[in-house]
Amino acid sequence: MTLLILLAALLCSAIPAVAQSPAENGNRANGFSYQPTPSQVAPREKAAGVQPQAAQQKRANRDLEQTDKQLLQEEGLSTKSVPKLTKPSAR
Repeated sequence: MTLLILLAALLCSAIPAVAQSPAENGNRANGFSYQPTPSQVAPREKAAGVQPQAAQQKRANRDLEQTDKQLLQEEGLSTKSVPKLTKPSAR
């Protein structure tokens, strides 16, 4: 019985160490970044023939900017840090 409790305690203490291995945390895995930057994505999309149309990309960027600002405002944070994904249209 004591041996069983000792084994259970040993197994439970080893699980967090395995779950938090450095290779699985952050923005890297196995020494490689797994979240590509826009400058890496655009050429890949173009080469694969799946690059979105300019109007579609502008709409998506505008929606992302609005969502980012809305979430920051809901948290009471400044929206000055929201990156501009779209260029102001000339009117």
